Amino acid sequence: MRYKDFYVRITPNSSIQRVDKTGNEVLCDGFTIQIFVDEEEHSEIDNFSAAVGFEILEDSLAEAEQLAKDFIDCEGKKST
Repeated sequence: MRYKDFYVRITPNSSIQRVDKTGNEVLCDGFTIQIFVDEEEHSEIDNFSAAVGFEILEDSLAEAEQLAKDFIDCEGKKST
């Protein structure tokens, strides 16, 4: 996916580690999100995970895409 001047790769991930409200480590479904500056995806500038029930509410590509866009928008505001 291209957003602004960046290229984003979103991959399903079923083993994202998080800590629940009771302090237990849990494995969650979600996505790995990688952000690149080039279309060939050689120059990665960031990557992070989005776990269902933590960073995103539901296991949907649309929700992961929105999180990636929000991240890019937020980082753009910090650098100006």
